[in-house]
Amino acid sequence: MQIAFLVIFSLGLFLAFITFIVGELFDLGGDGGMDSGGEVGQGTPSPLSSRILFVFATAFGGFGFIGTVLDWPVWASVLAAIGGGLFVAAGTFFLIVLPMAKQQGSTTVRAQDFVNLPGQVTSEIPEGGLGRVTIVAPASGARVGMPARASSGGRIAFGTSVRVIAEGGGVLTVDLIDTPATTTPAESQEHQA
Repeated sequence: MQIAFLVIFSLGLFLAFITFIVGELFDLGGDGGMDSGGEVGQGTPSPLSSRILFVFATAFGGFGFIGTVLDWPVWASVLAAIGGGLFVAAGTFFLIVLPMAKQQGSTTVRAQDFVNLPGQVTSEIPEGGLGRVTIVAPASGARVGMPARASSGGRIAFGTSVRVIAEGGGVLTVDLIDTPATTTPAESQEHQA
């Protein structure tokens, strides 16, 4: 029985080491141990990831081996192995893996998340064309540059503050924050006449 526990311990330790260095070896917990919920970067770690299972196997073998060395009955050694394996695996999951996943946060930024947010024109939007607007991503606080067009089709100068009113195909439609709409050169000539 000692040899069986020692083999489980050694194999679990080896696979746990490889998994922590290389990454998930098996897709046991969904998306490499991440339950993605349908969106990349939005998942949480799974307690059934290969990392946690290999940590369990290592602790199982180690506690079982200790029980047999102490001349405990087989049933006591197996109970100690199961209890120790669950304890170490749970500790690894809740104290190491889960906090690390929460610190990583999400790198997913969807263009539709920018609707109704303010931004600044960082590359002039020409009349009828595309420019570039920089917006602060709501979740991460990162500054994100996106192609943009004026809702009126007019020109919006560099540095102008705008509000995103729509998104389509990865291009934002923006309006000036200070006035209800941008003006085209034809409209400005009409006002002057």
